[in-house]
Amino acid sequence: MATAFSDREKELIRKKLNKVAQECLCKYGVRKTTIDQIVQRAGISKGSFYSFYPAKEILFFEVLEEYQKSIMNELSNKLMQENNIGIDQFTELIYGLYQKVRKSFIMNIIQNQEFEFLMRKLPKELIMHHHSLDDILTKKIFSYIKLKDNINIDVVTASLRAIFMSMIYIEEIGEEDFDEVLKLLIKGLAQQIVEEDDHHE
Repeated sequence: MATAFSDREKELIRKKLNKVAQECLCKYGVRKTTIDQIVQRAGISKGSFYSFYPAKEILFFEVLEEYQKSIMNELSNKLMQENNIGIDQFTELIYGLYQKVRKSFIMNIIQNQEFEFLMRKLPKELIMHHHSLDDILTKKIFSYIKLKDNINIDVVTASLRAIFMSMIYIEEIGEEDFDEVLKLLIKGLAQQIVEEDDHHE
């Protein structure tokens, strides 16, 4: 029987599980990480783990979502501090965001193509909620940027996702040139969507 935890203990355990999950995803990936590894590193029992999460995939999904929210909030804060975001500023901000992700624990999941595997293991309502969160975060980001007329935000979001997913194919694209390719793709999108004021020209 799992131990009853106070609210404070629950919060600390969730933070610990989040940290451990990131470490395991970085080292082992989604498939190879076991609940035994997670609980051993977190210092809790299996029963206690199941009182927080019904499966390891739910924990991993929560970790990914929290990470996404944190980098999106960081981007929002940077955009708030800027005035009249132009093509070059937009390019640098998105490029910087992608590079940050590239150095994170998420890169292991991307390179091992485990996103699809993880999504298959999740309840549909959780994925639907994630898509609605995506929409909210994207709209928040683009509320700070002057877009050209008749721009479809959903298409822009899908385009950013497509550019992001190019990181799966770094080896095929060519590691030496990848950074420049990434920046070029982002700038190409920026030129299509960002409305610049006269002083940017």
